Amino acid sequence: MELANIGGGWAGISTKDAPSFTDYNKTTMDAFSSDGKLTMMTEPGRALISRAGWLQIHVINISQPSLNTDLSTNPRRVYLSAGTHHGLKEGSKISFEWHTCHPPGTTGPCVLHGPTCDSDDIILGKDANGNEKIYCPAAYGPSYCTSFNGVPPPKVIYVNYEQSMIDRYLISSIPGIMRLLTALAKEYKRVARQSLCLMNN
Repeated sequence: MELANIGGGWAGISTKDAPSFTDYNKTTMDAFSSDGKLTMMTEPGRALISRAGWLQIHVINISQPSLNTDLSTNPRRVYLSAGTHHGLKEGSKISFEWHTCHPPGTTGPCVLHGPTCDSDDIILGKDANGNEKIYCPAAYGPSYCTSFNGVPPPKVIYVNYEQSMIDRYLISSIPGIMRLLTALAKEYKRVARQSLCLMNN
C-alpha cells in the first residue's frame, strides 16, 4: 500500500487525553506500512480550529437541592447564558477545556442547563456564583447558533490579530483570553450579560 486516506476525526487540542499527531501517525504506519513509505491523506478539521474562537459564558442561576436530597440522584442545577442552541451543542459529547475566573474550590456534581434548559453536563464546581465567567473553545459553535426560544446567540467579535492592538493581551495564553474577553464585555456593555464569542478573522 502506498497511499491511505484516513479521513477526519482528529481531536481538537482542547479535547482531554487526545492522542497526539505523532501517536496517530505511528499507529497508522505500524498498521499499514512495513517500510515506512506510506503516504497519508487526512482532514485535520477540529485539530486546526478548536481554538480558532473562544466562548465566554456566565452562570445566570443556581438551583440548590434540599438538604435532605442525595446529590448523586438529584444534583444541583446550574443555568448558563449559553446552551445547546448557543455554541455548546457538543458539550455532552466532547470533553471541552473549561476555564473559570475564580481560584479552584471544592467541586461537586451538577447538571448544566442552557438558558432554555436544553443542555446538561456534570462539569462545574459547586462554588460557582452568579458573577462567574466560563471560557471554552468556540470552534464550530457559531455555525449552529440560533435564537431558539427568543434567546439571542452569543455576540461574535472578529479579531485580526496582525492589525489589532489586542495581541498585547497575549492571546495564546488562557489568562490572556480571559483578560481580553473581560475587556470586550466591558466595551460592549449592551451585551455584557450576554455570551461573547471571540473568533480569529
